Amino acid sequence: MKYFFLFFIFLNCTTVGFHDEKLRKSIDFGEIQKLKVCVMYEKTININEVKELELFWHNELNFYKINLEFSKIKQVDRIGFWGSEIINELNKYKLSNDCNRILYLVGREWSDIGFEFFSLGLMFGIGIKAEIQGAVEGDTNTRGYIKAKYISTLQLLFTSPKSTLVHEGYHLLGCGHALFKDECYIKINSIKKNNSKRDFFGIERVDDNYSFDNIEFLNKSLGSFRDF
Repeated sequence: MKYFFLFFIFLNCTTVGFHDEKLRKSIDFGEIQKLKVCVMYEKTININEVKELELFWHNELNFYKINLEFSKIKQVDRIGFWGSEIINELNKYKLSNDCNRILYLVGREWSDIGFEFFSLGLMFGIGIKAEIQGAVEGDTNTRGYIKAKYISTLQLLFTSPKSTLVHEGYHLLGCGHALFKDECYIKINSIKKNNSKRDFFGIERVDDNYSFDNIEFLNKSLGSFRDF
């Protein structure tokens, strides 16, 4: 019983939930709506890899009648090494009707490779996972990043860029960590119903379900000033 409890806690802290197909199929998610995501990717990633990630996430969102579109894509130099640095930079970019969410794809440089092996050593040595594969800012849940390229086969045994994107993608829809997606289905359905009143794909924050549906307020709340 003790080990089952620990297993439960482990899942609850690292997953956005398993699908309940029967429940999901019983929910009417209404008309198809478009989610426009603006994407920045680093120079060690090629455009075909970006398109593969878009297709994989698109297929997941099809469950909810959401049509994903990477509406603006641009290649950039690295904006930060640590996750906090990346999020701080992303918060400077304004959302718009063409940028409902902002996603940053981290590539792999020599410094990343060294840190990756260091973090694997920590994980196997003392059980501490130092490397974070992706994150979404918690104030509005509208900007996030994933590490879109791995060098170590061991890393791919635990996760992949595609699965990380789907995980963080649920956070970008306002879903938190859980063992099953039951509450997530309800939240996505609620957001979509509110979206019928506007062009912008809104968000309900993970922590308190606060609803953001005004682009100007969203940008002002994070001090965003830069056009994508």
